Amino acid sequence: MKHFTYIAEYNLENGGVVLGILSRFKDIMASNVHAVFNREDKHPEKTVNKYLTQMKMDLGQVKAETDALRISAERAQRAVDENMAEQEKLKRYIDKCNESGNTSDALSFQRRLEKVTAEGEVLNQRLIKAENDLDSLRALNEKLTQDMETLESKMNDYNTKMSMAEAQEELNKIASRAGAESTDEMFSRMNDTADRMMDRANAMAELESGRGMTDYDELQSLASKYDDSGNS
Repeated sequence: MKHFTYIAEYNLENGGVVLGILSRFKDIMASNVHAVFNREDKHPEKTVNKYLTQMKMDLGQVKAETDALRISAERAQRAVDENMAEQEKLKRYIDKCNESGNTSDALSFQRRLEKVTAEGEVLNQRLIKAENDLDSLRALNEKLTQDMETLESKMNDYNTKMSMAEAQEELNKIASRAGAESTDEMFSRMNDTADRMMDRANAMAELESGRGMTDYDELQSLASKYDDSGNS
């Protein structure tokens, strides 16, 4: 498993990223996240979790480098714009000198223009480099994000299945202690016991209800006896 931890430094004077995660661009873009699950590992979940942790660090590094590079690219753009403005100003001076016949002054401005134009070419190349590097960092961000989501999804599926398997194993142990061959048999026994308890409870309720009616009938008969005695 390859780890991608780097220190980013964007230096306009040196023309771009001199050290950073971009140095491993090809390796990261070519990496296959699915290969992690093909490893013969006694504890693959630990390997995947470690890989996920590293990927989160890499993604944070990419975002940090992107922010830093974006600022540098904006600075490079301003430098290019200022250079172009300087070139246009020098051209206007040259035109005015030529119109007034001051060829000597025009030559001075022309030499300055040539120097500024050369500097502009360098600045423009730096801007192009910064923009290309930004595109590469965006690609890395997308690749790492997709890979991380893929791994997290697979790990969630794995953890769910493991939880279900562990729960089933616990039920099997309970069934074994209860003398049942399977959890289905155990639950069948449990349901039979519940049914017997419910039948017994219903029978007792009916019995108590019958006793109540008998006591009431006897009391009514006794009351009628005295009612008849009072009338005679």
